Amino acid sequence: METTALREKLHSLIDNSPAERLEEVYELLNDEQYSDAFKAGLDEEYSSYQNDGEVISKEEIDNLVQQLLQGKK
Repeated sequence: METTALREKLHSLIDNSPAERLEEVYELLNDEQYSDAFKAGLDEEYSSYQNDGEVISKEEIDNLVQQLLQGKK
């Protein structure tokens, strides 16, 4: 598909999409950008690990990531 046709199709989809879908697409396209809070949280955990060698469980990590991602919205 040519770029012009692809753009037109995307614009049509955007114009006719519900708000929730637009938010999902926006988050997907901006997924590579991390908020300062997210980066700070990772830095804090890494510093803690370097200082005491303790690690947190996968469940704790998942909860922290979800909290930081919620703040990104």
